[in-house]
Amino acid sequence: MAKVTVMFGSSMEAEYNLDKPEMKIGRSMECDIVVDNLGVSRHHCSIVKEGGNFVAVDGGSNNGTFVGGQKINRHILKAGDRIVLGKHSLVFDPAGTAAANGAVKKKGAAMGGEMTMFVDQAALAKAMANDGKRMAIALVQGGREVLINLTKDETTIGKAADIPAQGFLVKPVQARVQRGSGGHKLVSAGGWRAVTVNGQKISSHDLKPGDVIVIAGTKMTYRSA
Repeated sequence: MAKVTVMFGSSMEAEYNLDKPEMKIGRSMECDIVVDNLGVSRHHCSIVKEGGNFVAVDGGSNNGTFVGGQKINRHILKAGDRIVLGKHSLVFDPAGTAAANGAVKKKGAAMGGEMTMFVDQAALAKAMANDGKRMAIALVQGGREVLINLTKDETTIGKAADIPAQGFLVKPVQARVQRGSGGHKLVSAGGWRAVTVNGQKISSHDLKPGDVIVIAGTKMTYRSA
């Protein structure tokens, strides 16, 4: 079974199993996955099962469908991909099963028939990134979650760094989280060990809430503090 988790910023709203050949996503109550926001079209996009793949398909939405910061018409989903619709996102998990399968409030009956509100995507991205001033990196140490607040202009990750990441061939500083006026950027220091975000190897990446960073088996999540 595969699932998506509907997020508003860093807050989870619902989970849905991808248990139909096509899961329609949008503001309309007729959709399989209802996203209650006027920046989302009534029938915004779909997730379609094609063979062994799940494909995100834009439905001609007014404000567009984005994956990895890129506007898409069709995109084959990979583990950890975030389908972004305005301020909402859907995180794809190809091996997950939803605990309640969408039982967390299908609200939005009042909005379903309203006209879609156009969203300035650049302004929205900047506003969301600015929330990085109160962001942290979460990781598990000794069986408990530890939050490391990103209070410095640069926070290092590695064997001898602000955030520990152990493993064979991991550098003393394997990556840096840099704070700018628009939010946080993750920059790899290169070497034999890859730095990945949501399953994709990166050299640099503008972080978004919920991004999962992995270095040599050390898993971290970028989230609100």
